[in-house]
Amino acid sequence: MRHSVCAARAKGDGEVNARLAGSLLSSTSLPALLLAGLIVAAVTPITSGVASAEDFAHNSGDWGTAANWTPATVPNGVDAVANFNHDAPDQGLGYTVFLAGGPYTVGTLNLNATSTSGGYRFSSGVLNFEASGQAAINVQTHNFIPDLDASASFNLVSDTVVTVDAGAHFTADGVISGASLTKSGDGLLTLNGANTYTGGTNLYGGTLSLGNNAALGTGPVYANGGTTIDIQNGITINNDLTMYAGMNLNVGLGATGTYAGQISEFSDPTAIVKTGAGTLVLTNSNSFSSGAMIEEGTIRVTADHALGSGPITLDGGTLQAGANLNLPNVSILFGAAGGTIDTNGFDVSTTASMGDNDTPSGTFTKTGAGTLTVDGFAGNNNYATATDVAQGTLKAGLGTNLFSANSAYTIESGATLDLNNFQQTIGSLAGAGTVNAGVGGLLTGGNNGSTVFSGVITGNGGLIKDGTGTFELSGSSPLSGGVVVKAGTLLVSGSLVSAGITVDSGGTLGGGGTVGVLDAFGTVAPGKNAIGTLTVDYSAQFRAGSTYAVELNSAGLSDLIDATGAATIDSGAGLTVSNIGLGSLVAGTRYTVLEAASVSGTFTLVGDPQVSAFISLSTTSDATHAYIDVTQTQTFGSAGLTPNQIATGAGLDSAASSALVSAVLALPSDAAAQAAFDQLSGEVHASAKGMLLQDSHFLQDAVTARLRSAFGDSGKTTSLPVMAYGEDGVQSVAADTDRFAIWSQGFGSWGGTDSDGNAAAFDRSTGGLLVGADGLAGDWRIGVVGGYSRTSFNADDRHSSGDSDNYHLGLYGGTNWGAIAFRTGAAYTWHRISTSRSVALQGFTDGLSADYDAATAQAFGELAYKTDAGPFAFEPFANLAYVNLHTDGFAESGGAAALTSGSSSSDATFTTLGVRASTDITIGGVAATARGMFGWRHAYGEVTPLSTVAFAGGDDFTIAGAPIARDAMLVEAGFDVQLARNATLGLSYAGQFGPDAFDNGFKANLGISF
Repeated sequence: MRHSVCAARAKGDGEVNARLAGSLLSSTSLPALLLAGLIVAAVTPITSGVASAEDFAHNSGDWGTAANWTPATVPNGVDAVANFNHDAPDQGLGYTVFLAGGPYTVGTLNLNATSTSGGYRFSSGVLNFEASGQAAINVQTHNFIPDLDASASFNLVSDTVVTVDAGAHFTADGVISGASLTKSGDGLLTLNGANTYTGGTNLYGGTLSLGNNAALGTGPVYANGGTTIDIQNGITINNDLTMYAGMNLNVGLGATGTYAGQISEFSDPTAIVKTGAGTLVLTNSNSFSSGAMIEEGTIRVTADHALGSGPITLDGGTLQAGANLNLPNVSILFGAAGGTIDTNGFDVSTTASMGDNDTPSGTFTKTGAGTLTVDGFAGNNNYATATDVAQGTLKAGLGTNLFSANSAYTIESGATLDLNNFQQTIGSLAGAGTVNAGVGGLLTGGNNGSTVFSGVITGNGGLIKDGTGTFELSGSSPLSGGVVVKAGTLLVSGSLVSAGITVDSGGTLGGGGTVGVLDAFGTVAPGKNAIGTLTVDYSAQFRAGSTYAVELNSAGLSDLIDATGAATIDSGAGLTVSNIGLGSLVAGTRYTVLEAASVSGTFTLVGDPQVSAFISLSTTSDATHAYIDVTQTQTFGSAGLTPNQIATGAGLDSAASSALVSAVLALPSDAAAQAAFDQLSGEVHASAKGMLLQDSHFLQDAVTARLRSAFGDSGKTTSLPVMAYGEDGVQSVAADTDRFAIWSQGFGSWGGTDSDGNAAAFDRSTGGLLVGADGLAGDWRIGVVGGYSRTSFNADDRHSSGDSDNYHLGLYGGTNWGAIAFRTGAAYTWHRISTSRSVALQGFTDGLSADYDAATAQAFGELAYKTDAGPFAFEPFANLAYVNLHTDGFAESGGAAALTSGSSSSDATFTTLGVRASTDITIGGVAATARGMFGWRHAYGEVTPLSTVAFAGGDDFTIAGAPIARDAMLVEAGFDVQLARNATLGLSYAGQFGPDAFDNGFKANLGISF
């Protein structure tokens, strides 16, 4: 007995459902069905064990030739088995098996050969499939495609299972007739013939590709979960389809395939999945409720129920209308890839709820001419996937809030968002299309995004801006209803001239466009992050608590509200100023910020009107304007604290307008101004003068030491190198030689002066060499001295430094009158000074340098009284020195902070009282001399050096430098060691210590006699 069972599936609980000749059979007893002989379609083919298997052992040939088979018997009969195991050559065409002598009958056909191309082709005849149970075609071949060509046919006398293993492919171009066909296995079965089999088609795995409208015969189709039906281009399938646990419908790229049969579901409903980049057309009203997932390509529907009643999931694919539709589906969901609804020139409506099926990252796109109407109930659609109305119209149904309040909407040019005269809410609005409000209203901005809409909003309805983002309207919209800025910012850079605008307390209105009546409870800020003019084509009112946010610039321009009607400023309406560029504000400037047919009231300036240490703002109004006035509240000089700061500020007050003046005007506080004046003062030039006056003592000390040595007085330096001309020429001699002598003295010192609260601390280091020559003239020793030294100095707190190259020349002489010694001299020093300093203020920097000359002239004298006390020699002394410094004028190189100065002279007088002592000692058998000095130096007159300078275009002002110590303690200590008969090493230290100053110097001398 042969049966036409198309599908059978055993459930996990033992229940079996089967369909026989188009009728559904159901039983809870699997054994009962087996005993009744009803379950004959199974995934694994069943063959009779009666017939033996015959192997086709040749290449191409006739089925009916016994010699082509091993053993040499032609398989032909019920349950006969035919095996094709012979590998086909890699020639592309494979082998051909001719059926012309038939028809032939087999129960099982096994195709097991392997090849990289080609395969067995059945041609020119009929092959019947008949078995005691089910007939079977088993395709285990990989790498080549066996097929049934158009000249041959298969007749399914018995229900036949075609098993195509994974990776294998069988193509049937010829006609298949007879009973049912069951597709099993994960491979591909292609049916291209106009098949006439009537028993139906069962899918248990893999892919069934259909290349003919009648490929599935005349019976129904049953598809198990995980299977795929692939419809080739131009093919229309009319067979009814029943799904079990869902399936895939595939149409390849560039192809359009139609499934016109009715699609239903058997049990365990799972969504039908559309794959492939082509278009699947569904024309029937289908009853499945499991839904559809469109992952690739397009599904075109021409009937309301074409996709059943379940959810539609768009995850990369397109749902396209082929007629006017009213979709009954319960929901439309968007996957991570989003999807498209193409109205395709038709009108489509749906009451489906629209939501996200995954984390929203894609876009829902509405394309095609025609209208998509979303209906249902308020809040029905809550998806966060972005919405792009690219073409046609997206329309709300009959109700409020039918659009998604969570989605960012983009309305492309030529497309329309139609509110249908109801209040609708969307996440945000962008694009260049049209929003038709009708008499409804649009609430946008709740997703806190920032967008630009350059399109048109029409109708008599309203617009509400919500959320923290910025919404810019750059087009001209004839919307005539009210506009409310509830939160965030609304920028009008186009026109809303027909709409009155209310700015709530949490909202901001900006832009440089035109609006209608303005009623501000919140903030109005013309322009878009820049100065701009907002035009009000009627009246404007600023309520108490509102804020007018104004920006000013360096050109004297400001934001402006230009109203054609009356402007009313209620008491308590505030005005703020930002983006000022304070350095550019000029005292006396008036900014016009409101212009109207009439103005009543005055804005209250919010915040501290003192916007810098020197600039203050104020508000005022007249009959048709509101203003901001700029006033300088104090001079630069009045902000100073120290004499130098006050003097520098006064000098800057008289200077020409410059970037420097603007930068100082912008400084936020007196303290900041004082720090700026310290940098600008040029104090280093004054401090350098004091340094040169004070360092004049190095030459004095060297000459005095030479004269003491020459006369053998106490405190003498025995190791001072002295050369004299004798009988054998120039030779090293004792310091107190009677002959003409040449000597030299190296010196080095570092010191500094602490800040006195006006001038900054000043440090310097110096080093040099002096060379002298002298001889006896009666009781006098007369000589000449010259040399070079270099001094480096800095005032770190003033970002200033410099150096001086010094060239020395002088005369000296001395004599003794008994125990009284007299020493005197005069010298002249040329100085070549270089300075550099930097200025860094908020909004201003400058690098400055100067090179100029100076000269020091000095005269000095000393009286000393020599006395001995045992092994000690003492010498009380009194020293007097006068020093005069002349400094040339200079002009600093740099920018607006550069200073100029004329030539100047300054002087100082120093007296020193002290005592020197020395004694000869022996250390470990080595002769040595220990010596020392202690004294007090006093400076007379003005000890603070001054420098008179000026800024470009300004008056002179005088700056004080680091002062010379008026009183200082002097200390010297040294010793000379007789290293050998003709060699003496001398080491000495000299220091000066004042209340806020110090100086340390060391000398080392090695004297060798020849």
